[in-house]
Amino acid sequence: MQNQLNFMGKGKLEWREVPLPSLPDDDAVIVRPLTVTTCDFDGLVIQGLVPIKGPKPFGHEGEGVITNVGDNVKRFKIGDRVVMPWKIACGHCTPCGRGHTAQCESVPPEDCYSWGENANIWGGFVSDGVIVPWADHMLTHMPEGADPILIAGVADNITDGWRAVGPHLKERPGGTVLVAAIAAPGSIALYAAGWAVALGAKRVVYADYDQGRLECAAQMGAEPMDLNTSSLRSLKPHLGSMKGGFDITVDGGGNPAALTELIYLTARAGVCVSTGGLMYYGNEVPFPVFDMYRKSMSFHTGWVHTQMIIDEPLALIHEGVFDPSPVTTVVVDWEDAIDPLLAPFTKVIIRRDK
Repeated sequence: MQNQLNFMGKGKLEWREVPLPSLPDDDAVIVRPLTVTTCDFDGLVIQGLVPIKGPKPFGHEGEGVITNVGDNVKRFKIGDRVVMPWKIACGHCTPCGRGHTAQCESVPPEDCYSWGENANIWGGFVSDGVIVPWADHMLTHMPEGADPILIAGVADNITDGWRAVGPHLKERPGGTVLVAAIAAPGSIALYAAGWAVALGAKRVVYADYDQGRLECAAQMGAEPMDLNTSSLRSLKPHLGSMKGGFDITVDGGGNPAALTELIYLTARAGVCVSTGGLMYYGNEVPFPVFDMYRKSMSFHTGWVHTQMIIDEPLALIHEGVFDPSPVTTVVVDWEDAIDPLLAPFTKVIIRRDK
């Protein structure tokens, strides 16, 4: 048996004793999680803002050590330190073959660690062991000497922040970036702003209502914009030197009005990326399609395809190009996880061993 942290209901988490997992087939491994971080989705669920019923195992960002290996696994062995991705994906279906691992057809659409339809099969990372199916495709080796506190979040939110700006800055070197956060917990938006600075954006503006996150964005090198005293629309008169807008705009908060403003503030041939899509649950958002068409701009949203893009952000963190640590609210020991998770947070990191 093992101790597993579970979400039970709004504002309620508890440790439960459940069976230790065993290998389901020869393509799987068992991983003992060692460092686990929160996803923005975790904060929304704990606050009761998402209609999820407990018990659900907790945690889907992290790294750990392999404790058992199926006979068909070629890339990994017992004792390897690995990063586990949030989403279950086979690696061989048509979407996976195209790099769209978040939409794997071999499992139900919602299948992931912690919150998915089959969460009680896959488990959560704040536990003594989880099954990783299709391990040769799913897992990523932890770089030798890497700091687990820094890299654990690449399983989801850090990589999500990178994909919001990284690929688009490659197409628009030295481009300008506007990130609107607005909703808690807000780690993805902060990572996006930090990545934009680290990757050489000419200007990075981070807009939010929360003073703590504004201070964090400034610490990461972004230009903070306090939405308590200003508005996104106020940026428009000052964009003459930027040819009408920001090359990349990022919606990290799920506010329909803010998203519309971001689209208007996106430059010609620019891109607007929404990582806050969950907050639109049950809501329709009108799009200014004619304006988007005239500007030849693009709009991107959806779950992040972690397995296919994790290597670049992981390497950049390990090489010291990007430091995600300012986003972290607190680092806590394994057995002390519950209280920090019930308090307001941007990012909680739970470590099994110091």
